[in-house]
Amino acid sequence: MEAVCLDTHPHILLADDDDALRELLDFALTRAGYLVSCCTNGRDLFDRLEEGDPFDLIISDLRMPALSGLEVLESQLKKQKRAPFICMTAFGDRQTHDQALHFGAAMTIDKPFDLDEMIELVNATSLRKPQPTQPLRSRS
Repeated sequence: MEAVCLDTHPHILLADDDDALRELLDFALTRAGYLVSCCTNGRDLFDRLEEGDPFDLIISDLRMPALSGLEVLESQLKKQKRAPFICMTAFGDRQTHDQALHFGAAMTIDKPFDLDEMIELVNATSLRKPQPTQPLRSRS
């Protein structure tokens, strides 16, 4: 599934139960110019998607508590309008990749991954041209 996003700040829904990875991706994607909302488990991800808030891209771990990323992805199959999914997994066997693609994932990436490659993948999936990285500013 391809996404077309004309917004200068596409909205990403990020789901991962690993606090450190979730915070790192949130920081990197925000710095790259994306608006990021985060979920800590599959149930939270499912609920956020059911609320109907518009997201331009979903990035989800496949193995999480409550519901797996695959279960959430499968639940979205029949939705008329849905954002593309990028799935992440530390258990990336061929069957897992094939199952994610069967349920409509745009891509499945194995952990650990290069952060720059993830940003490039997000840019390509959201059809957004890469923006120059902004310098960090203090939040006073």
